[in-house]
Amino acid sequence: MKPISHIGVNMIGEGKGWMKILSQEGVPVNRESDIWIVHRKIDGMRDFVCGGGAVLTTPEYIERDILRELRLKARKKEKGKRIKEMGDGILIVLPFDPDTVFEDSKRKRKCFYSEYGRFPDETVSSISKAKARRTVVECIKELFARKGIPYIHKWYYPEGKSFFALRVDTDFAPAEKVVSLETSLQKINLKATFFLDVRVLKNHLSPILEGNHSFGIHCYNHTVYPDRKRNYKNIKTAKELVEKEGMRLKGFASPYGIWHREFPEILEELGFSYSSEFSYSYDDLPFFPDRKRNLLQIPIHPICIESLLMSKHTKEGVRNYFTSLIERNSLMGEPTIIYSHPNALVENFDILKEIIDYTREKGDIWITDMDEIDDWWRKRGSIQLSAITEGNIIKFTEKIPIPVEIILPDGRQTICNVDRTVDLSKLSFGSPRPISYPKEPQRNKLWLF
Repeated sequence: MKPISHIGVNMIGEGKGWMKILSQEGVPVNRESDIWIVHRKIDGMRDFVCGGGAVLTTPEYIERDILRELRLKARKKEKGKRIKEMGDGILIVLPFDPDTVFEDSKRKRKCFYSEYGRFPDETVSSISKAKARRTVVECIKELFARKGIPYIHKWYYPEGKSFFALRVDTDFAPAEKVVSLETSLQKINLKATFFLDVRVLKNHLSPILEGNHSFGIHCYNHTVYPDRKRNYKNIKTAKELVEKEGMRLKGFASPYGIWHREFPEILEELGFSYSSEFSYSYDDLPFFPDRKRNLLQIPIHPICIESLLMSKHTKEGVRNYFTSLIERNSLMGEPTIIYSHPNALVENFDILKEIIDYTREKGDIWITDMDEIDDWWRKRGSIQLSAITEGNIIKFTEKIPIPVEIILPDGRQTICNVDRTVDLSKLSFGSPRPISYPKEPQRNKLWLF
């Protein structure tokens, strides 16, 4: 009889950052699994690993003698993860704590790599939460592979290998520019999400809201205050003015992409469903910053058309920058949300159209808007994934109504819809996906490891 393996990870301890990553990834959490993530001191870790267990943890939770062995074997100046085979099992030790990564809300100015002009820059989160997520996920996949178990998780998108969306922040733009952009987007059948600078547009909201797009709040006064009281009033004033026009609003994107720790509480209290601030996270999958709040964070790519033009990119260079980003993200299974402003988009609409045409021609990208992303991510999060494997057969506890990705121990992968029972021998698997972005400019000094 073939051995039965529980597919999933067993979370030992309460790690908020770990759980955010597991939720983003959609990997099952299963107490029966012998693949452990350890986030507290436990007895017998060495015995568990030597007996065939697999553990992912951080230095503070492993026994001193094991840590000493890892340090002795590490190469000089090595800053990455440590992998130790012990008996029949394996231990991987990360150099960072995911809790610390997600608690960090500091921001700094960073350069972003470009082959087509000077490196553009923007003020974004000081630590890349996306890099941390990808590192953790690759470690988990390695544990599954070492155990000889297929890695299964909820796929990130309802269709395709990636998604694409356009966010428009209307910063100081006059109403005629906003309406002109809406009309141009409708002609190419693209639905965008407009975040409204309401003080500027308050006397012209009706024609703007008639556009076939989704809308959110950017601000009343284009600023983020240091205190809760003024931020609350600023957002509330803007939201009430727009909702008087009969428009239901779900999203908020703060001025300058600045994140404030009070935002989850303020925005949930005001009835928002999601927000989007690249000074908290960028180029990442959606996630919930505060587990006590039901406010989704939808990260975007923080470089806009204007930044590239100011960085001496030609129009062709701007197009190539974004099409390269879309291509890379599609290969990696990562999302792409780009943003800009009405003035730049109207003046350079030919560039945007070429970017959209390229995305459509690829044929494997879900083109959507941010309201739909919010709806999808909540639906995805509500679905429980639980399965066991017995040889080539995977048995799910119930039918899964969304796509899943299955990665074999040799790295080959497939994205498919599944019934309750799946025979791996009858599926078609492709080559492994690439796992990392090209390196950012070294002067960023952003290396996690």
